[in-house]
Amino acid sequence: MSMTDDARRAFRDALGSFATGVTIATTSHEDGTPVGVTASSFNSVSLDPPLILWSLAKNAQSRAAFGASGHFAVHILAASQEALSNRFARSGEDKFAGVEWQAGRLGSPILADFAARFECRTRHEYEGGDHVIIVGEVVSYETRDAAPLLFHGGRYAERRHRPSGAPEPTVDVEHGRFGDDFLFYLLSRAHFQTSRPTRERLAAEGMSMEHHLVLALLSMESPLSGGEIVGRLAHTGHAPVDATLGTLATMGLIEPGAGGWVLTETGRERLIETLAFGKALEEDLADHFTPAELAETKAVLRRIIDLTGGDVPIAWRG
Repeated sequence: MSMTDDARRAFRDALGSFATGVTIATTSHEDGTPVGVTASSFNSVSLDPPLILWSLAKNAQSRAAFGASGHFAVHILAASQEALSNRFARSGEDKFAGVEWQAGRLGSPILADFAARFECRTRHEYEGGDHVIIVGEVVSYETRDAAPLLFHGGRYAERRHRPSGAPEPTVDVEHGRFGDDFLFYLLSRAHFQTSRPTRERLAAEGMSMEHHLVLALLSMESPLSGGEIVGRLAHTGHAPVDATLGTLATMGLIEPGAGGWVLTETGRERLIETLAFGKALEEDLADHFTPAELAETKAVLRRIIDLTGGDVPIAWRG
C-alpha cells in the first residue's frame, strides 16, 4: 500500500522521535574514485561474527558503487562534524574535495576524523521497500574519545562538545584554579544566570530575594514565627532579618496572624506574578532543548538534591 504525501511526512516525523547517531558510509568505484553518503540508518547485528547494517535509498547515485564494490566503511561522526554530515548528504558535488582520507585495507575511503570507524566486507543485501539494506562483516574498527553527532526530530541535537584530543579541565587545588567541567561551578553559574532576570524584576519592585523567599515559604507553610522563617530559610543563604519581615508587612504583603506571620491576599498576588514571570523564562529556555533532554536534566538535578539535601526542610524538597 502506497502512502499519500501527508501520511509519508507524518510517518517520517514519527520516526524522527527516535534519536540516532549520524554516519558517513564510504566505498569506491572500480577505478578507485571515492564514494560517500550520509546515513543515520546504522545498527549492529551480531557480535560473532561481527556484523553491522545500514540502508541506502535505491535511487541514490551511489547505489551502483556500493552494490558492486563488495566492501564499505561506516564512520560514526563526532559532534563537531555537522558540516561534514551536510556535505555528504548532498548530491552533485565532489564530496571528498579538501577532505582528508586514505584507502583502507579493503579499498574503501577511510576518513581522518570520526568518533568510531568500521571497515566491512559486504555480506548481504536485502530489499527494504524504497531502500536496500546492506549488511557487512567488520574486518577492522577504531574508536576515539569524542562525543557523537546526534540527530533527532528532523535536526541535529544541540550539545556542547570538547574538541577531540583537548585535555579535560580539572580542579587544580594547589593553585586554586578550575575548569568549566567543575560540577559545582556549572550548578552555581546556571542558577545565577537563570535567576538574574527574576532578581532584577524584584529589585525594580523594591524587593530582594529574601523578600521573595519569605513569600514563597509562607505560601506553602503558615503561620510561621520570625524564628521559624529564619530556620526554614537558613540553608538558602537568604535568611531574613527582622527588618525584612517589617518591610514586607509595611508593603502589605504579610501580616501577623494567630501563631505567626501569614500572607495577605496582596502578597499572594505578588508571588503569583513573580512565579508566572519565572515560568515564562523557563519556557523560553526549554525551547532550546528536546523533551528528553529536559527530563534527563530534571532527573539529574533531583538526584543531586536527594544526595545533598537531607537536612533541608521538607517544604523546600518536595
